[in-house]
Amino acid sequence: MDTVLVAVTILSLAMALALAFIVARLIREERARSEARVTALSTMAAQAVPAPPPVAPVAAPLPRVAAAARVRPGARLDDLDLRPATESVSAVPHLFEEAATPSPWGRRFAVIGVLAAIVLAVVFVLASGHTDVTASPATTSGPAQPAVVDSAPLELVALHHQQETDRLVITGLVQNPRSGRPISHVIATAFLFGPDGAFLTSNRAALDFTTLSPGDESAFVINVPVTGQIARYRIGFRTEDGRVIEHIDKRAPDALAQK
Repeated sequence: MDTVLVAVTILSLAMALALAFIVARLIREERARSEARVTALSTMAAQAVPAPPPVAPVAAPLPRVAAAARVRPGARLDDLDLRPATESVSAVPHLFEEAATPSPWGRRFAVIGVLAAIVLAVVFVLASGHTDVTASPATTSGPAQPAVVDSAPLELVALHHQQETDRLVITGLVQNPRSGRPISHVIATAFLFGPDGAFLTSNRAALDFTTLSPGDESAFVINVPVTGQIARYRIGFRTEDGRVIEHIDKRAPDALAQK
């Protein structure tokens, strides 16, 4: 599953980078065309307009034409006018306007959308089609047994207790044997039992020293809140992750303590 997700992530990033490159290139080309168009118009506007050619002077009208021009008002003339009335020249609209062309960004965004849809479809198919083949561990009816640390057993050198009104204070001394390995973050645990053997309560506390090298000793104090009658208690040692550390009782027998 992790390999598939990594592959999908890499594919998505590659597609995103490709789309970003395409968009940046299109924007750069559009900007270059716009700048070229502006430059061409500026060049055309800066060119000098050529002067019109000189007009030849008009000769004086001939006598016959001048005489013909003097006609009494209301006379009918079958001849056409020598200079017909000049018609007004209508302006040509949109002479210098640029022809409107459709924007290419519509097609570009359509292509980008299609590519993004393809990427999403691939991701969805890979994520939904993958089946986790890791089988869940079988459950057991009883409690799971904690793992035991592979090391030389600790040595319980001393152990004392003092019962107060609402708690039991247990103090002791433990030693890491010289043949053992360094152990860190050891937790001392205490389990209290009543006269009928029923479990009452428990508590734990860390050793005074964080790390025990071979041959080192460390004291511990466990305060167990309890209000009922206590018949016996049991001491044990664990790591922070709950693994059991074996120990050997090296002290004198205690009436209330049981290994």
